Amino acid sequence: MTTAAPRLIDYPSIQWNADWCKRCYICVEACPRQALELKDDAIIEIEGRCDRTGLCQRLCPDMAIEVRVPRSKGGSR
Repeated sequence: MTTAAPRLIDYPSIQWNADWCKRCYICVEACPRQALELKDDAIIEIEGRCDRTGLCQRLCPDMAIEVRVPRSKGGSR
C-alpha cells in the first residue's frame, strides 16, 4: 500500500498543507497583519504582510500551516 505525499504549498513566509486543512478560517482571523486569506478553497499568503508572529501556526487545530524561519544573511541559521 502506498500513501500519497501531502500537498504542501510553499509561500515566502509559510508552508500550507492543503490536505490537512479543513478551511476553518482560524488562521486567517488570527493574523494580526491580515497576511492570509481564504480564496478559491485555498489559504493564500498576501506577499509582504507576514511578520512571522506564528499565531496562525499555534492556533491551527489541524497543524496545516507552518511559519518559516527566515534565513540569516550569513547563510547559517
